[in-house]
Amino acid sequence: MSIDYGKKFEERFKLDWVNSTGGVIVRLYDNTSGYLSISNVSDYICYKYPNIFFIECKSHKGSSIPFSAITQYDKLIKFSNIFGVRSGVVLWLYEKDIVLYIPVSVIKQLKDIGEKSVGIRHLDKYDIIKIPSEKLRVFMKSDYSVLLSLKEGF
Repeated sequence: MSIDYGKKFEERFKLDWVNSTGGVIVRLYDNTSGYLSISNVSDYICYKYPNIFFIECKSHKGSSIPFSAITQYDKLIKFSNIFGVRSGVVLWLYEKDIVLYIPVSVIKQLKDIGEKSVGIRHLDKYDIIKIPSEKLRVFMKSDYSVLLSLKEGF
């Protein structure tokens, strides 16, 4: 039986965001009851002056995540070219003990060239940020303050 780290990782993200940035974070309504008509842009809306972040949290086994698992892509991409708005995925690759921030604009780039997933192999070639993290017993304690100095478009 596989272990589902998703919800616990979301809770850890919320705690680490507040502790490392001093910013505000709001969890959007989580539709786990199966109503297909309800769909949010992301898991969280985070704010730290002067930027707002639309963050989708994902945890995945292995060294990459397939784009098919990033179901909020179409909603996140709508916010990718707005000044002061950052939209992307915070991905915890739990077998590799690594946390990444993947801007939705990078996902678009990779999709445009025919890639089917995003992960560690793209770190040095694209504007993906490795989040400074410390391994705890299971989860990572992460410092999201590195996201506060992102250049426009990320």
